[in-house]
Amino acid sequence: MERFTGSSECMLRYLGFSRDTWGETVVVFYVDNDVVNVMPLGLKILDEDMCTLYGRILRGSKFYSYIVEKNLSDTECCICVSQESQLFFWAIFEKNRLVEIFSDNKNFEELCDAYLVSICRFSIKEDSVDVVILVKEVTVNRRYPRVFTRANAAIIEALIWLTKIPHIECSNLRNTLKYIEFLRNTVYRSSQSKLYNLLIDSIYSRALELVKQVESSRCRSGDKNF
Repeated sequence: MERFTGSSECMLRYLGFSRDTWGETVVVFYVDNDVVNVMPLGLKILDEDMCTLYGRILRGSKFYSYIVEKNLSDTECCICVSQESQLFFWAIFEKNRLVEIFSDNKNFEELCDAYLVSICRFSIKEDSVDVVILVKEVTVNRRYPRVFTRANAAIIEALIWLTKIPHIECSNLRNTLKYIEFLRNTVYRSSQSKLYNLLIDSIYSRALELVKQVESSRCRSGDKNF
């Protein structure tokens, strides 16, 4: 394990972050030293010299409502960098499990390839909360690279599109569902892992149900663009 501190050695590009591509992470938010939320969040480099990242929390999420209700301006947070799709699955569907796990700071070393101890600053807007993340300390837990797998990437991609379904235009809902089905078939073709098959099947069934809910509640009301 290696530990890097300070803006001159913040290692953002080493970890795969860039200015032009969203890097998918799992972020743990703290208020008064208690974990208040765990969520997947795409991040880009905002200012490499200042070691800052940028992300957006969309309106409609519970944490958006929490930030607005509490008028939260900033809080401590920790960014977990990982290629493991099960971690992203838990961050969406089994948040309580991760809240309990990450309440013990030692578990970051077990679950994350690297983790970034940070301060998250919020700017509330009508449709989103802008998040500027000032990275204070970077800890790299795995010094050896791991191979890229299509199955793992397809599961994370499917999870991202699943979370977008409530905000997608009605005319594109079925195409989104077809794309998630395509990703499911990618997992089937590229892996025999029972865990991966279980995860992608669960994602697809949830997407199917969510599309039906959105179509019945929003698309038939005449509000096509939400």
